[in-house]
Amino acid sequence: MTIPPPPNYPPSVGPQQAPEVTVVLQTEVMPEPARWDWTWLQISRNTKCLVVSVVTAPMWAAALGDVRTEQHEPGAWFMAGAAVCVALWLDHRRKGFLTRVLVWTTALGAFGALPVFSTLVTLMTGSRS
Repeated sequence: MTIPPPPNYPPSVGPQQAPEVTVVLQTEVMPEPARWDWTWLQISRNTKCLVVSVVTAPMWAAALGDVRTEQHEPGAWFMAGAAVCVALWLDHRRKGFLTRVLVWTTALGAFGALPVFSTLVTLMTGSRS
């Protein structure tokens, strides 16, 4: 059995030199973000859409009122709920001015034509009187 020769290391050049360290300090002060971020409300956009829907919502409320008197109240609730869901879905997909007006119109029309508060009381308590 033969033993291999020792590895061929390069000769030592002298004392080890210390590695160079570079420190970079960033002196800019980053502005602290606002504690309360209310931009998700989009107050100006929603206000403009609400002003337009004040004109269009009574027409939708009249249609829901007709459905409520001619057909039945649950049918009007279903129609209003379906319209609000479709309007919210469209607004989520397109994020346009007209779709937001549609959301406000369907919501305000439902509140104008249907007994929202008495229905909530009935749902919570189970009492119809």
